Amino acid sequence: MVGRGRVDREVHWRGVIQDQKASGLSISAFCRQRGIPGGSFFNWRRKLAERDHGRAVEPEETGAKFVPVEIPAASAQVRPGCEVVLPDGCRIIIPIQCDSGWLSEILGALRERSC
Repeated sequence: MVGRGRVDREVHWRGVIQDQKASGLSISAFCRQRGIPGGSFFNWRRKLAERDHGRAVEPEETGAKFVPVEIPAASAQVRPGCEVVLPDGCRIIIPIQCDSGWLSEILGALRERSC
């Protein structure tokens, strides 16, 4: 026979878990706001899920998901911008997304230098 206190706790935690879902807050933020120990929240969520489903909760069911991210390797042919090589061997690389004012200043300085 299940004691009344145990049933009351179960009802309480089911309500807390539903409130968290409805709040739109992360579990951590919700627990912090309510003064609930995060460990207790996770333990009760697992316990209740096991009772409801007769098994342990799979990671996919908890909302915690990992998505593979692919970062393409930098191609040797990709250039960061335009490269200008002066007669004296000085190289200037102009970024693709450079400011036109900045480019004008650079070109002006180069003109003055060659005079």
